[in-house]
Amino acid sequence: MKFNKSKCLIMHMTHKRNPTITKYLMGNVELQVVKHHPYLGVELSSDLSWAKHVAQTANSANKILGLLKRNLWNCPQSTKEIAYKTLVRPKLEYASAVWDPYRGIHKDALEKVQRRAARFVKNDYSYTSSVNNMMVDLKWDKLETRRNKARLVNIHKESHGISPSTNALHPFVTSMHKTRTSHELNYIIPQAKKDCYKYSLHPRTIPQWNNLPAELKSAPSVLSFKQLLENHI
Repeated sequence: MKFNKSKCLIMHMTHKRNPTITKYLMGNVELQVVKHHPYLGVELSSDLSWAKHVAQTANSANKILGLLKRNLWNCPQSTKEIAYKTLVRPKLEYASAVWDPYRGIHKDALEKVQRRAARFVKNDYSYTSSVNNMMVDLKWDKLETRRNKARLVNIHKESHGISPSTNALHPFVTSMHKTRTSHELNYIIPQAKKDCYKYSLHPRTIPQWNNLPAELKSAPSVLSFKQLLENHI
């Protein structure tokens, strides 16, 4: 197998102030060092931050929403809503279980796109109109709520062998420390010091998972879990 040297890059992921930078050669060509690079549609950063990915995601979704506004402005509400859910919202949620933001500024950047979409769908741009009421009328959850559900669905899939699990899921219940609230699908919460790990999928979601009722965690299928989760949250 031959590699295209011009397309091979190096990214050093670290929080150290003075990291040790190592040069890498492929043949006689020194590989370029980058701070950001996309991988499977997700923008990775050398400082382990998702700020650039969130900004790019919001910007891309806004562009598509603008396209819909220019071309579907005279369409029925149902058509506009389908267009938003088909073309815009998937952009805002792609692989969100991995990069779900925890800082308010990043959450707001994504929510603003959906709030603009609500005005577009309802065709109501009045300054006195409540976007919150529009979203209630449309029965749209906040994107943050949807991402929270997506993370729980991901843990359910791992717990039931539907998707590959990682070493981060360690069963909490053993014969030595069972309680009335214990469940065989409860997990030990990973200890984290850095925010980049503390707010990643497993450390962030396992506490929420452990607090779910037993019937949710034992749901036999993803569909039944989603239905029970809708009634619980």
